[in-house]
Amino acid sequence: MFVPEGASRFWPFVMGTPRDGRAPRWNAHLLLWRGLAHAVLGLQPTEPRELWSQLPRDYLATFMRAEGAGKEHPSRRFVASKVRVGESVLDVGCGAGVGFEALQEADLASRYVGVDSSEPSIEVARELHPGGDFRIGNATGIAAQFGEASFDVVLVRHVLEHLPDFEVAMDQAVAVSRRLALFVFYLTPRALPFGVRKVNPGHNRAGLYTYIYSRPAIERFLAGAGLHRQWYDHLGVSRAGWFAGEVNSALVVSRQPL
Repeated sequence: MFVPEGASRFWPFVMGTPRDGRAPRWNAHLLLWRGLAHAVLGLQPTEPRELWSQLPRDYLATFMRAEGAGKEHPSRRFVASKVRVGESVLDVGCGAGVGFEALQEADLASRYVGVDSSEPSIEVARELHPGGDFRIGNATGIAAQFGEASFDVVLVRHVLEHLPDFEVAMDQAVAVSRRLALFVFYLTPRALPFGVRKVNPGHNRAGLYTYIYSRPAIERFLAGAGLHRQWYDHLGVSRAGWFAGEVNSALVVSRQPL
């Protein structure tokens, strides 16, 4: 079971240690406890929070490229290692096209489609990568947009944390994939206190969801659907600065044994 570096398995969060490089906000722990209380009481919101389209274009063009978060990130290399030559890839939440860059460098981008709900992000991606295929799309509607079993591999990277829940988007990605659905998290799912399904740790609370999901809840959901899955942890340091040692993790899902 994944536990962040320095954390207890009974309370798997760590805040503001020297490795983080930044002092936590004065009320960081209070916000985390509030998020847990909301989860226990069933007070978590369910309405969409889509503010990506309101972010400045300059920010969108550089987001996920700086500070070692670009195509060189270990989680990007992990994704490329799971794609076979000649396979088609749907990149859900593609942003400004860093995933395309990573696959292109590995000579795996010839059958690539990137979708994002942010029209400005898609515009930037098209400008930066005129050879790529970038379209407006939403993680919860890709089956209707593309059809079931329409891509060999469906990648959903750093998206589920920003949704009100994981089930619909995960189910959609599996439906559209022919071979694999890859889910990459920057807030790694783990066992959560009191058996709650998700906790919003509080950063960007007003603008975006930033949920840490329960790994046992995800496991139950996939097992109920009869799907095969495998977790890969410690895939490069995350940019989530509130948690010391927070790392990217990936979940590989398939209808066939892995």
